[in-house]
Amino acid sequence: MTLRSYPVELDNFLSDLFNGGNDTLDVLELRAAADLAPSPAVPARLAPIARLDPASAATTREFTLAGRKINGRGMDMGRIDAVVTRDTTEIWEITKRGDGTAHSFHVHDVQFQVLSVDGERPPAELGGWKDTILLEPDRTVRIVARFADYADPDVPYMFHCHLNKHEDQGMMGQFVVVEPGQEPGRPDTHSHRNGHG
Repeated sequence: MTLRSYPVELDNFLSDLFNGGNDTLDVLELRAAADLAPSPAVPARLAPIARLDPASAATTREFTLAGRKINGRGMDMGRIDAVVTRDTTEIWEITKRGDGTAHSFHVHDVQFQVLSVDGERPPAELGGWKDTILLEPDRTVRIVARFADYADPDVPYMFHCHLNKHEDQGMMGQFVVVEPGQEPGRPDTHSHRNGHG
C-alpha cells in the first residue's frame, strides 16, 4: 500500500509551476509481513471530537497574509505580535490577499478547529483538529483555539507560513501566552518554543 500525494486543485499557474502544485509523489509505502497476527476489528464509530464553543472566545484576532508579510510586517525576533491569556479561547481570522500564491498557515502551541471558509461551513476534511490550514488566494478562514497551558511571558510561540521559502523570507510572527493579569515580557531573540500542539 502506498500513500501518495497528488496535485492540488488551486488553478494557479504560479503555484503549479514554482511550488510543486503539479507534482505527484509517493510519501510512504507500507509492506506487510508474510505472516500477520490477527488485528482487532475496526470500530464502527471513531472517537467524537469535542467542539470548542466560539461564543466563549475572549477575542478575535485578524491576520492578513500578503506578499511575504503578515499584517504588513515581516518577522522581528524582538517583537511580540500577540499576547494570549492562558486558559482562554480565541478566534483567529486569517485572510490571504495579493498574488495568486497559496500559503499554509501554521500555529505553534495549539491545535485548532476550523469554523468557516469564506463564511461557509468547512468541508468534512477540515472537521478535525488541525495545526496547519491551507489559505487559497483571496479567501478567509476562521479558526478557534484554546490556549490551555505553557504560559511564559518571555518565550514566544510562532505562527507562520509553513512553506519554507516563505517563512525564510520573513512570513512569520510570534505570540506569548501569559497568566491572567500578567504582562508580556521581552523576548530573548534566541529562544522560542516549538510547541507543535
